[in-house]
Amino acid sequence: MNTVTLKRVEVSVLLVLSLTGGAAAHRLDEYLQATLIGVTRDTVEVEIQLTPGFAVLPALMAVIDQDRDGRISSEEERAYVGRVAREVELRIDGVPARLSLIESNFPTIESMREGLGTIRMKLRTDRSGHELRFENRHLPQISAYLVNCLAAPSDGLVVRQQKRDEVQKSIEFEYSFGADAVPGPRSAWIALAPFWPAAIGMLLVVRMAVLVYRERNTTRIASKSSRVKSL
Repeated sequence: MNTVTLKRVEVSVLLVLSLTGGAAAHRLDEYLQATLIGVTRDTVEVEIQLTPGFAVLPALMAVIDQDRDGRISSEEERAYVGRVAREVELRIDGVPARLSLIESNFPTIESMREGLGTIRMKLRTDRSGHELRFENRHLPQISAYLVNCLAAPSDGLVVRQQKRDEVQKSIEFEYSFGADAVPGPRSAWIALAPFWPAAIGMLLVVRMAVLVYRERNTTRIASKSSRVKSL
């Protein structure tokens, strides 16, 4: 395992450990956008946590801080959350589903400068179906993405194979509910709750494995190319 791979593993492990303590986990040169999708019998909820590494904070502030006063006003918060909501798309049974903002929360600029501040937002549509597709198109130039679906066990949700694109900007899957399942409390399981750190931690472990695999694969291909050239 080369130096780059070791650094990625070390950073990822440290960040996953920090997550279990309640801190956001991400590489310092990325804008981590982690999305959890919750499906109930009559709604779909999308919760997004956006955590900028301090190296990309100036680029993000150029987007949010429209009056360039070094602060984030309530109006700028609303404008930015509105932009994120417009740049994600949810389709249910192939039809665009309008997402309404339920709540949002901004960290202090000081915490973002330390690479620990997370913008949280929750969206909902009062629609459900059998096929779902979600895509996040927000700030791809500086972002890394994670996306997954979680469900309340009492709802009897059955999710077939989840398909994601390579960078996890999008996810799609078919789903159904067991006939004898008892619907759980609406929104109770996907509220801003303690399970978030563990959930994102698991997603980051998967992301770490993908990074290691890609690094090994790239090294292997480069090595083979080098040997071929030397022949």
